[in-house]
Amino acid sequence: MKIKKEGFTLAEVLITLGIIGILSAITLPNLITSYKAKRLRTQFLKSYSTLQQVFKQMQADNVSLDPKSYPTRTFYLTFMKYLQSSYDCGIYKNMLPCYGAEGATKNYKSLDNKSNVAFNWFDDGQIALNDGTLLLFENWAGINQLWISVDLNGFNNPPNRWGYDLFTFEFIEEELVTMGDAKTKYHDIEKYCNFEGSGEFNGSACAFLAKTDSEYFKRLVKKFH
Repeated sequence: MKIKKEGFTLAEVLITLGIIGILSAITLPNLITSYKAKRLRTQFLKSYSTLQQVFKQMQADNVSLDPKSYPTRTFYLTFMKYLQSSYDCGIYKNMLPCYGAEGATKNYKSLDNKSNVAFNWFDDGQIALNDGTLLLFENWAGINQLWISVDLNGFNNPPNRWGYDLFTFEFIEEELVTMGDAKTKYHDIEKYCNFEGSGEFNGSACAFLAKTDSEYFKRLVKKFH
C-alpha cells in the first residue's frame, strides 16, 4: 500500500504569500498611523495633566499664581520645585536635552515645517522631565502673560513642530487653557492651526484641537507622515 503525501504546491504557496503581502500593504500603514496618533495623544494629555497638577499644588500652598509678581525668567524656577526628577535647562543651554539659541543649528518649526519659530517665545526658562518632555516658558516681568510650551518628546527627537510634538498653553485668570481657546492670544484656529497654511505662528493654536478633537492626531499623522 502506498501512502499518498499531501502538501501545498509552489504555486499555492506563492499565491498565499502574495495575498499576505497585499493585506500587509493595506493594513500596516493604518496600524502605524493609529499607533503614532495614539502615542502622541497620550503624551499630550499626560503633559497637560502634569501642568494642571502643578498649578493646583501651587494654589494649595498659597504660592502666587500671578505672572506679574515674578521677575522675568524666574517663574519657571518656582514651577520646577513641584516636579520630581526634573533638570534645570536654564535659558540658553545649547545642549541636549535643552533647547538653546546661541550656537544652535536647529530651530522649532511651524506646523508646515517651512518657517522657523523665533526663540524668544521659549526663552524664559526650560525644564526637562525624566520622561523626555521639555517644558519651555514665556513670562515677562510686569506683564500678565504666562505661556508654557511642551515638547512631548524633547528637542533631541523630531519633528520639533508646533502642533505636532510642540504645544502651547496659556495661563489666564488662574486657569491653564490650551492655546487656540477663545480666551487666548492666538485663538484663530483657521489661521493658527491650519494643515494647509503657512507662517511662523501656524501651529501655535493646535493645542486646543489636540484637547477637544479626539481625531486630531490621526489627521495630523496622516497629513504629515
